[in-house]
Amino acid sequence: MYFELRQARCYAFGQVTDPTQPTIIFLHGAAMDHSVWVYHARYFRFHGANVLALDLPRHGRAEGEALTSIEAMAEWVIEVIDHLGLEHVSLCGHSMGGLVALEVASRLGDRAERVALLGVAFPMAVSDVLLDAARANERSAVDMMTIWGHGARAQLGGNAVAGISVMASAERLLERAEPGLMFNDLNACNEYQGGAEAAARISAKTTFICGEEDKMTPARAAQKLAQNCRDGAVELVRSSGHILMSEQPEMTHKALVRALL
Repeated sequence: MYFELRQARCYAFGQVTDPTQPTIIFLHGAAMDHSVWVYHARYFRFHGANVLALDLPRHGRAEGEALTSIEAMAEWVIEVIDHLGLEHVSLCGHSMGGLVALEVASRLGDRAERVALLGVAFPMAVSDVLLDAARANERSAVDMMTIWGHGARAQLGGNAVAGISVMASAERLLERAEPGLMFNDLNACNEYQGGAEAAARISAKTTFICGEEDKMTPARAAQKLAQNCRDGAVELVRSSGHILMSEQPEMTHKALVRALL
């Protein structure tokens, strides 16, 4: 579905077909796009929910200027929600998208019904080595994101579909991002300071879904943030690193169903 916002053409996988049904908004991570959610979004679409897997501005098929902070991304998502006339939504975000979902939910109040945060920690510090490589658009930035972002099983293959590499799929997706976009997104994560306060303002049930082997956003950091929420819980996905949706799709999917339906 395409729609116009801020004089730019925006894209969302899925659409609102029945305003009486719950609506789930999916938000992707740094330098990625809506395609990371296709497996999961299709299920919710066919099980009684409207689904919108957004491309943030300048990502995937979306136009517009890239937004440089988590707060600005959250403001844009709320504009989308209002533009589409949605009174209540549930939010699901991965990594950077998780920080955006956290900030959105904190601003929506009781308009946010449920929240699922995958691979989220606060602070979400990014190493200087990775930031410098991303700033310079060096190939090593993609390599670091790919290696650090996956657990041991994914690095040996680990895909239930023969011939499909979990790591190579993530690598190709990161390579598609425009020059400067990875640095823009990683820097937004690194500079975000409002996570603890945002978590405390959320009234909705909030589930942190964490990879057991996540090196980028360790589960212990999510557990600390969950304690700030009024109704926070943590689910651990075994044998997964940071990219849970592709590393352990079935276990991650079951956790999403519990969190969002």
